[in-house]
Amino acid sequence: MLKKTICFAFASLLGLSSAAAANYDNFRGVTLAALKPFARDLGGLLGSGTNQTARPLGFAGFDIGVRGVTQFNPSSGNSVLKKNNLFGLGFVQAEIGMPYRIDGFVRGGAFEGVAVAGGGLRYGLWNLSDEKYKINAMLVGMANMATHRYFNAVHFNTGLVISINVPVVSPFIGVAYDMTRFQVQGVNDISLAGKKVFVSAARYTAGMRVKIKLGYLAGGITYTHDRSLANASAGFRF
Repeated sequence: MLKKTICFAFASLLGLSSAAAANYDNFRGVTLAALKPFARDLGGLLGSGTNQTARPLGFAGFDIGVRGVTQFNPSSGNSVLKKNNLFGLGFVQAEIGMPYRIDGFVRGGAFEGVAVAGGGLRYGLWNLSDEKYKINAMLVGMANMATHRYFNAVHFNTGLVISINVPVVSPFIGVAYDMTRFQVQGVNDISLAGKKVFVSAARYTAGMRVKIKLGYLAGGITYTHDRSLANASAGFRF
């Protein structure tokens, strides 16, 4: 039953990625006015979908799973991506528990020509507990690099995640701040070659995680730079 459930979750995430298909190659025709809106959308995708609980893994704990994040439509001014069209990214993420309530994680993926690699650290603000209705909280710091034939980006974020130990289904909320340094690689307008922009935005997330023995499914909604995103994840945690 567990295996079937996790397989279904993986299929759902793949379906989400397919529905969120975006032609990032359209960036070749980018204009100066579209650079910051595009960079802001990309930064929101890179920062979202990382956390679904604030409980640290504990020393030698392990978590491996897939993450999918989708934005419902591009920001105003982002003329690179089709208007009123879903777009997103997908990752594989591995985490390990370390002493002193610290978790480390790495993530990576490739989607429609955009390759992403990154990782970070989490710190539990107080001793971990599985007591019913116990509130856990942790600080998160993360960095990502994204590359495409026409652009690259370096993304940083810091945030706070809070979750509640509710049997089977556990809610979580989070607030974070994304910072993205974006650079044009090569486009039709040669005056933009090598152009750099910096964008930042606050990000707010709420969602639920369902535990299934050693596995889990999670989903959430994120709001950032006046746009909504959906997050989904599935994996094993022990």
